[in-house]
Amino acid sequence: MKQLIIIGTLLLLVQTGLMVATHTLRNTDTGRPAGGPFLHLKAADVTEMVLEDRDGRRLLLKKEHETWLLPEKDSFPADSGRVQEFLEQIAGLQRGWPEAATAEAVNRFKVATDQFEWKLTLRQGEKVLGIVYFGSSAGLRKRYIRADGDNEIQTFTAGRYELETAADNWIDTGILQLKPEQVVRVDLPGLHLERGPDGLQPADLSKEEEIIRDRRDQVVRQLTGLRVAGLLGTVEKPEYGLGRPVLSYSVELDDKTTINYVVGREEDLSQSADEDGAAPADDESFVLKVSNQAQLFHIDAWQIHEIKNITRASLVRAKEHKQPTTDGSAHQVEQ
Repeated sequence: MKQLIIIGTLLLLVQTGLMVATHTLRNTDTGRPAGGPFLHLKAADVTEMVLEDRDGRRLLLKKEHETWLLPEKDSFPADSGRVQEFLEQIAGLQRGWPEAATAEAVNRFKVATDQFEWKLTLRQGEKVLGIVYFGSSAGLRKRYIRADGDNEIQTFTAGRYELETAADNWIDTGILQLKPEQVVRVDLPGLHLERGPDGLQPADLSKEEEIIRDRRDQVVRQLTGLRVAGLLGTVEKPEYGLGRPVLSYSVELDDKTTINYVVGREEDLSQSADEDGAAPADDESFVLKVSNQAQLFHIDAWQIHEIKNITRASLVRAKEHKQPTTDGSAHQVEQ
């Protein structure tokens, strides 16, 4: 009898151990078996990406000469680095233990062909390389995911931002950025900067003045580091306020190219003015027109305010001179 109890206890321990091990393997990435790639494709082979959401919104991205573009936005450049990183993440996804593999689960996790949160179609020319359905949340920054024609449901690490169908979330926001060393002249309201031996400085800098270098360098970063927030199309509308600009300036480059910048304040938001007639800063919406770009841009208000606040007085100071003292030593005085 005692021997039977011992055998029974051992069997129970073995069974419990197997259950724990199985549970652990199913819930840890390290314990998952190598099930092969989720999709059988290479990121480099993808030349077109279509992302659709459950509400019917659609984003099209197309690769031309290693650059990703937005064809439905006048082929405006997308953030190619971000697109490529996303594709490599999809192409490199490996199968683990499936979360489920039944027709009922496909609908429950919202990864069905007619019920999904997002649908991703990857093509090479006219050839479809793969279709992926993204479903409901599977935890922090994780989504249930299923490949077309496959009942296995896996998980994919991706936040909502990575799956946005709005074009503004995929554009190359740094399209207007310049190299500081390219700039040879800047014409701002009441201030003209020209490149000298030590970099940009006011054109009328006198011998008794000197440039404040850290402040000048900051100004150069502001002028050459513009980032756009969104696209407004190529048609200039009256409500964009470009006919009554709040700021106009130009930048000349070392190849003799001159780029003109015109900034308007959108009228629909500027109607919510305070008692002095100025729109509250938090409600300001600015539109930027750039002479070498077909698109009009939304641009964050803080960037416009920084440029508007650039003044000559903030960039220069009087030189310090040494004058002799009564004991024959010298000290500096500011003129």
